[in-house]
Amino acid sequence: MEDHGQTPPELQQQVHAVVQQTKRRSGWPARRTLQALGIPPRSYYRWLREEAWSRAALVRPVQAYEALEEEKAAVRAFACRHTELRHRELAWRMIDEDVAYLSPSTVYRILRESDLVCPWKRRSKRRREELEKAQRSNERWGTDLMYLRIGAGQYYLVTFLDEYSRYLVHWELLTSMDGPSVSLAAEGALGKEKNSWEGKGVSPPEIRSDNGSCYLSREFKSVLREHGLTHQLIKPHCPEENGLVERSNRTLREALEEREFANRQQAEESLQRIIGWYNDQRLHSALGFLRPLDYYRGRPHELHEARRTKLAQARHRRRERNLALRQPTLPLEDPRSAP
Repeated sequence: MEDHGQTPPELQQQVHAVVQQTKRRSGWPARRTLQALGIPPRSYYRWLREEAWSRAALVRPVQAYEALEEEKAAVRAFACRHTELRHRELAWRMIDEDVAYLSPSTVYRILRESDLVCPWKRRSKRRREELEKAQRSNERWGTDLMYLRIGAGQYYLVTFLDEYSRYLVHWELLTSMDGPSVSLAAEGALGKEKNSWEGKGVSPPEIRSDNGSCYLSREFKSVLREHGLTHQLIKPHCPEENGLVERSNRTLREALEEREFANRQQAEESLQRIIGWYNDQRLHSALGFLRPLDYYRGRPHELHEARRTKLAQARHRRRERNLALRQPTLPLEDPRSAP
């Protein structure tokens, strides 16, 4: 008798159906039916084993840390309420607001399965060297001017950005971009924040700017010299060296795009709200999705650690639920938290 190793799956299913039907009607055992059909029992039972293996392979194993259905629903609802946020900021904001404790990759997978995100093409950009980055608040301030059209007039927004925290320390709306105007704005910024370094054994911030005439003026140099500040000028035609403040200007401009102002007062009130949102509410991707305020005046390491703790606890609860454990277990302690 042949082994029937190449019998098509459709014919195998028909043989199995005949064997079962004959057993129900006449009570014949499977071997007697197979003998009548000319099918070796070893082939028939091998077909059954292979079919069982195929069915077992299709069964998805239980994932211990799979997001719970209520967590997925919370992610979808939160994403629909905050369509302006991307998945990474969504993930950290949900942790901070105690909505759901999921990693950004899990949030992205949930949104992608729900058709709530679209893929994007990563662009290459220059990475700042570690030595170039500020290591503490008020170590280096970047400053720049941005042109604004208000009513029938033109104005200039000057900003001073702390490069470590991306916090906008000071801003003013000027009618001119000459040396005296920018120098008065710098005086205002330094007078507001000088208590952060005076009498604390900390050196004042270094000022980084482009080579505009207002930053090369005698008035501006006089203000820096009076407060004991150093001045770093970027290379000509290399705005990327002042990229942090340039990027903050882009964010402010995007927030101002759909707004029209009849006068300077309306513009300043709107700028006050936008910069307050930028400093105190917006989660910054370069800061691990914390707010600039958290880095400038807070304790960012404690906030990051609190987030990791929430994620670890939620992951542990998710494992117990998905595996349907009868006896709850204690979560493993983070070795970094050990004394």
